[in-house]
Amino acid sequence: MNVFSTGVLVGRFQHIHIGHEKLINIGLSLCDKLLVFVGSADKIGTIRNPYEVEYRIELISRLYKKEIDDGRIIIKPINDLTNENDLTPCWGKYVIEEAKKELGQNVNCIIYGKDKNIFKCFPKDIVEDLTEIYVDRNTLNISATKIREFLINDDKENWKKYVNDILYDEYDVLRNKLLNIKEV
Repeated sequence: MNVFSTGVLVGRFQHIHIGHEKLINIGLSLCDKLLVFVGSADKIGTIRNPYEVEYRIELISRLYKKEIDDGRIIIKPINDLTNENDLTPCWGKYVIEEAKKELGQNVNCIIYGKDKNIFKCFPKDIVEDLTEIYVDRNTLNISATKIREFLINDDKENWKKYVNDILYDEYDVLRNKLLNIKEV
């Protein structure tokens, strides 16, 4: 039994990298059950959101198959409330309410990468009964934006440094999907 019975983590996972895995692994170490929301589920076809939600969920599922099978991780899509940059208290409340619906119970903790903007969407009145776990995003010095740059530039060696080897066979698929975006 872990410290918390339930936790929630939200990310766009465009695409999943070792920084995302760090957040998920921290959630698993603290929570009996972790709900991973794949955000911006309704967005596709832009440089910031090149991958459809089903594909992003498939990639995460490949990495956490055992935990999913054991019921420790639940992966669900979540649409943006208004737009992908909507980091407001309304969005924070929406996330917590959707997590309660998915889990069928209250959420005990929320895990997120420490970002100056995240505090705008989870003010104290929204998370008063939750424990917030902040993870410094800068410890690995990687972002999905950087990962996508490696793909655009066909820099497989640097890409591989930040991606789980289970996903190495997805390089060409990820790159092709990204290169087919009109903005590139």
